[in-house]
Amino acid sequence: MDPFRGSIAAVAESARNVSCVGAKPVAITNNLNFSSPETDIGYWQLALSCKGISKACEIFETPVTGGNVSLFNESKDKNGVITPIQPTPVIGMVGILDDSDKAVSSGWKNIDDEIWIIGSNSSEITLGASSYLEYFHGQVTGRPPEINLEDEKLCQEIIRNSINKDFLVSCHDISDGGLSVALAECSILSGLGAQINIGDDIREDKLLFGEGGSRIIFSIDINKKDNWLKYLNKVNEKLKDNLYINKIGVVSNNKLKIKYLNKVICDLKVSALADKFNNGIIKNF
Repeated sequence: MDPFRGSIAAVAESARNVSCVGAKPVAITNNLNFSSPETDIGYWQLALSCKGISKACEIFETPVTGGNVSLFNESKDKNGVITPIQPTPVIGMVGILDDSDKAVSSGWKNIDDEIWIIGSNSSEITLGASSYLEYFHGQVTGRPPEINLEDEKLCQEIIRNSINKDFLVSCHDISDGGLSVALAECSILSGLGAQINIGDDIREDKLLFGEGGSRIIFSIDINKKDNWLKYLNKVNEKLKDNLYINKIGVVSNNKLKIKYLNKVICDLKVSALADKFNNGIIKNF
């Protein structure tokens, strides 16, 4: 929908995934899958994608160490009508983690651990070009969210520092499918649920499925809450209005329950989520 923004998002998400483990992103490789660059739109897609990757890598200080390109990916029907693939830049990001014992994973760890979110106030959150529009409404339309790369980099730095200080026990980026899917994935991976309460006055579908925002969800060991809050006070002194870091819930037993302005909009057993996640493809065969 916008190869420049989309390619920036691909690099940012790759860096976010590395940072969510606790590692510092250091370099990328790419695999650029596109249709014919001999058409106007094909050339535009490839050129803008390269510019987006370049801009993001400059901010993250992650050189492109290599990669490959696959062009002319398209099919022709019996009437000679050519259908190109969607432009698909694939990013592989490598990072450095000095102490592998400090690495964290995405799944919740302990009941009553607090769940927090960090994000950028200027990085856009939108349903445009989202998985929600495609899978729920059959619409491949809109623009991907615009990312403030400096904010994105700062979010990741705070997360890495927090992991290094042993405050975080789980960490997961918000990407495809938005906040609700990220929360569901954390629950499925751990077998534990979450009680979430959101007070932002926005549309429910945008709250649940909006993408973008340079957002990361993480859980804090309840036994280290005091030290976390002291560290957070120091961080907030430097953030000004760039970022927000808010508590949104707690880890619970066996349900993912999301409240929006104190109204329950999601109440699902983790076992039901896991069944859909693990067996969704099997039921089609």
